[in-house]
Amino acid sequence: MTNPAIHLPEALRQIPPLPQVAMRALEMLRDPALPRSALAQVLSLDQAMTGRFLRLVNSAYYGLPRRITSLDEAIGLLGYEQTKQVVLAAAANRYLTRPLPAYALEGGALWQHAIAVATGSDWIARRRHITPSSEAYVAGLLHDVGKLVLDMMVRHHAEWSTSHDEGQEAGPWTEVERRITGHDHPALGAAIARSWNLPDRVVEAIACHHDPSAAILDPRLAAAVHVANAAALMAGVGLGVDGLRYALDSRAIESLAWSDDDMARLLEEMQAAVDNAEALLGMRR
Repeated sequence: MTNPAIHLPEALRQIPPLPQVAMRALEMLRDPALPRSALAQVLSLDQAMTGRFLRLVNSAYYGLPRRITSLDEAIGLLGYEQTKQVVLAAAANRYLTRPLPAYALEGGALWQHAIAVATGSDWIARRRHITPSSEAYVAGLLHDVGKLVLDMMVRHHAEWSTSHDEGQEAGPWTEVERRITGHDHPALGAAIARSWNLPDRVVEAIACHHDPSAAILDPRLAAAVHVANAAALMAGVGLGVDGLRYALDSRAIESLAWSDDDMARLLEEMQAAVDNAEALLGMRR
């Protein structure tokens, strides 16, 4: 690299907090007695957020019977758990559509991968009774957000790992990240999720999505994200420089009672998620 790597605190400062409207909406959604009109009023304060929210709601993934143009109606049809998913996805779009040269990911590729893993994590959670499944969706959506920080730390250089990885035994890519920067993207992603005040189970699942057996609060939630991530990479969705060095954890497979048939069905879900993500890539602030 021609320029020296930047330090972690500087890189973290370049990841802005979630929009204030999104933070307030997520806080309000913790109250089951909250009138949905009050939530709709808060979301409407950010026009860009409203546009992304409604575009997501009207995507094929949610399968609503008609096109929805009202925030209040959308919240009523989705329910509060799914509304949490959509609020966070709408807010995270601004981060996840960035190109990541350090991982050989073009603009939008991380978003496609995130939507695929979020959808897959939710699909697994529903079939394995991991509740609330909205937390699986959120953890899947943000599992790779730490790559944004690492990309900044190595100043977006595509060749950042080449010289450091030569002569090294091929192992998990997280080891390459730690060897070069002192950090890995799961831990950095968990730090970002914690700074956004997301639930501890979500933070843990992000931190442990490469090593789900290390999870303490909910190993099965971490396993769901781990398997969904593997399925997305198998399908070639978001397959950057690190994708071919992602190994399935046999203990995660066992904890989910996972089968080849489950994986085949999940891959079908992934394809639909990719199509959905491609349709949503027009969302811009």
